[in-house]
Amino acid sequence: MGELSRMDGMALPRLGAVVLALLLLASCSGRQQKQDIEAKRQALVQCRRYRESLPPLVERYRATESRLKAIEAESFTPALAPLPLDPEEQRLLTIYDQQTEQEQYEQAVADWRRSEAKRRLVWRDAQRQRQNAASLERDQLADQLGTIHPALLSQGQPPSLDVAELKRFLACSTEQLR
Repeated sequence: MGELSRMDGMALPRLGAVVLALLLLASCSGRQQKQDIEAKRQALVQCRRYRESLPPLVERYRATESRLKAIEAESFTPALAPLPLDPEEQRLLTIYDQQTEQEQYEQAVADWRRSEAKRRLVWRDAQRQRQNAASLERDQLADQLGTIHPALLSQGQPPSLDVAELKRFLACSTEQLR
C-alpha cells in the first residue's frame, strides 16, 4: 500500500508538468495564429495602399528593362568606306595619274579608318552611359518594388518581376497573399 501511495505522489507532479507543457504549447500556438492573422491583415492593408500606384511603377520597371535590353542589343554601324578606284577609269589614266589617285585613295581609306575608330569609341562610351543610366533606374525601381512587397522580384541579379506574385498581390485577397 505504501508503494502505491508513493507512485501516486510521483505521478501527480509528472501529470502537472505534462498539463503545464500542454497549456504552454496551446498558448504559443494561439500566439502564432494571432501573429499570422496580423501579418495577413498588414499585407492586405499594404496591398490596398499600393493598388493604384503599383501598376505604373511596374510598367516603368518593365519599360526600363526593355530599354536596357535594346541598348545591349545595339551595334555600331560604320560609315561607308571610300569607294575603290574603278579599274576602267584607271586604265585610261597615265601611270603618274594612276599612282596619284592610288595614293589619294589610300590616304582617304586611312583617314576613314581613323575617323571610324574615333566614332566607335564615342559610340561605345555613349552606349555605356545609356546602359549605366538604365541599369541604375532599373535597380532603383526594383528597390521601390521590393520595399512595397519583396516577393514581387526574384532574388537573381538582375532581379526579374514575378508576374504571378504581382497578380496575387494586386488581388488584395487574404487567401492569395503569402
